[in-house]
Amino acid sequence: MLWHLSDAWARRREPNVVLVHYDDLSADLEGETRRLAARLGITVAEARWAQFVEAARFERMRARADQLAPDPVGVLEDRGRFFRRGPQGQAESCCRTTSSTTTAPAPQRWRHRSW
Repeated sequence: MLWHLSDAWARRREPNVVLVHYDDLSADLEGETRRLAARLGITVAEARWAQFVEAARFERMRARADQLAPDPVGVLEDRGRFFRRGPQGQAESCCRTTSSTTTAPAPQRWRHRSW
């Protein structure tokens, strides 16, 4: 488990933190982006929502990985692999180094949707 999930879980009740689960995005991308925009106070004109949601689709983001994949310290071997499909827990395979930080059970249950 990566350190960032433990850190986010510990801060989940702070007003500037929103946890978004990939399964929720996959099931209802428009609903989740609308929820996220509302939570962050971002206004999107109704006429732009379809374009906005289309740009947030997995395939569209993967096509623009060089521009979108976050890699401020240069750990990604291939930014395109940041947007990958596969089982949970394989994110380490796209990085040069990994962290072995232990996390509390609650964020692990959230991560695996067993809470």
